[in-house]
Amino acid sequence: MDLKNIKNGLFFFSKLLLTVLFIVAIFRGITIAEDGNDVLRIRWVIDEALRSNPGFKSAKLIWDASKERVPQARALDDPNLGFTYYGEQTQTRVGEVQAGFMASQKIPFYGKLRLSGEVAENEANAIGERYRARERDIIAKAKSAFYELYWVHKSININEENRELLQGFVKIAEIKYATAKATQQDVLKAQVELSNIMNELITLEQLKETAIARINTLLNKHPETLLGTPEEVDITKFDVPIAELYKEAKKISPDLETFKYRIERDKAAYQLAKKQYFPDFTFGFNYNLINDLPTSVMSSPVGEGRDAYTGTLSINVPIFQKRKYDAGVREANARLKSSERAYKDMENITLFGVKDFHFRLQTAERLVNLYKGSIIPQAEQSLKAAEIGYQAGQVDFLNLIDSQRVLLNFNLAYYRAIADFGINLAGLERVIGVELSKKP
Repeated sequence: MDLKNIKNGLFFFSKLLLTVLFIVAIFRGITIAEDGNDVLRIRWVIDEALRSNPGFKSAKLIWDASKERVPQARALDDPNLGFTYYGEQTQTRVGEVQAGFMASQKIPFYGKLRLSGEVAENEANAIGERYRARERDIIAKAKSAFYELYWVHKSININEENRELLQGFVKIAEIKYATAKATQQDVLKAQVELSNIMNELITLEQLKETAIARINTLLNKHPETLLGTPEEVDITKFDVPIAELYKEAKKISPDLETFKYRIERDKAAYQLAKKQYFPDFTFGFNYNLINDLPTSVMSSPVGEGRDAYTGTLSINVPIFQKRKYDAGVREANARLKSSERAYKDMENITLFGVKDFHFRLQTAERLVNLYKGSIIPQAEQSLKAAEIGYQAGQVDFLNLIDSQRVLLNFNLAYYRAIADFGINLAGLERVIGVELSKKP
């Protein structure tokens, strides 16, 4: 082979190598990008749920619709317009009446329109607070669903690690059995534990699918839509005094605010019911067209053909329906008292919810710190000691398996406590009506 062919071959090989490296770099970049997008972040779940959830959108539309009731309630009734045609013309002293026009407007008694507007406005405000409660509910559900998926992922990872650990124990037991340093029962015990891990993984995979479907339902997506791996969760110390939580809940809880507006609505409705004893006024105007031809019956000294107009004022007479208005007042008063009792009941429920979630939150926080700070490190040391002791023939296989099982359960309980912390914090935020910790 001559030098020219060698150079051409090297040139072709270098181009091929650069091309391959370029393709690899591209695919590696895509993979990295995909891996970056494969992380499921809790803030994204919350924001997407608030943006896409159809139930939340429906609540917003109901609130918007209720606000449009306010100007309607404050407006006067439509005026009435009329036209009268006289088939047989009526003779008056100024001529024959051919036709007439009339207009009237009903004016409610002073204060009725204002109170009607207050009823509608407070009803709209109550619906607005229900919308805010729906928002807090969506956020709490999104957080709870995320933490459940987080726990399932962690549980799967822990069980897979323990499966690898048990596979190593099986090999150790088989080697010791082959050299007559262990019994066949040790091998069977390891295989049984390994089968239990496999069964647990099957169950966890089913729970994972359920958790994914739950999140997708909140996000208005198909239940089978794939989601990434939940991001890591940081548990921060929660040290807000419960007295402050009580105060905040009574001040801003959307459930309590809903009943506050209902009380104001029913107060206005009660005052409006008492206003029904007073009459409404109807102002009218009539205009009659008079024939301008000379009358054959009589001659008017005033002049022929001058049109006539009249003004009218009428009122309804409520005294004849006093029993009806008495019943309306009693109904409005009963509704007002019912709303006041309902507010007190909701206040009790809210304060209990604060106490309950605060206690659960503290319990979960203590468990997280306990597992992380002492229990799990001690269990890991115990397992290492048991493994070394078994290999040296100083510990039986049952103690080794027990140490492995204890560490497995503690790790699962640790991440369960982390998930419970997040879920209970979300529940507390739902009851109070504000997000106590917002992760960017």
